[in-house]
Amino acid sequence: MKNNKGIIRVLAQHIDRGIERYEGVKDKHLNQLIEKAHFDYTVYRFNDGRILLVLPHNTCAFLYPSKEALFGALDLSEQ
Repeated sequence: MKNNKGIIRVLAQHIDRGIERYEGVKDKHLNQLIEKAHFDYTVYRFNDGRILLVLPHNTCAFLYPSKEALFGALDLSEQ
């Protein structure tokens, strides 16, 4: 499911395959920012710049088109 901001909700059964296919790697810096904002996600960055936020136990994920889109949607700022 895609919304008007380009954010796509990813169903549980597609998370692992997407991480593998698009060469997702955990992003420690973004994970720290997410944790400081009191969100409970694991953050993956894909080789094309997209960002995947995965809920605990891989129940669901949200795919953002870019780091900037993530910051805009969650109102995060790098400090």
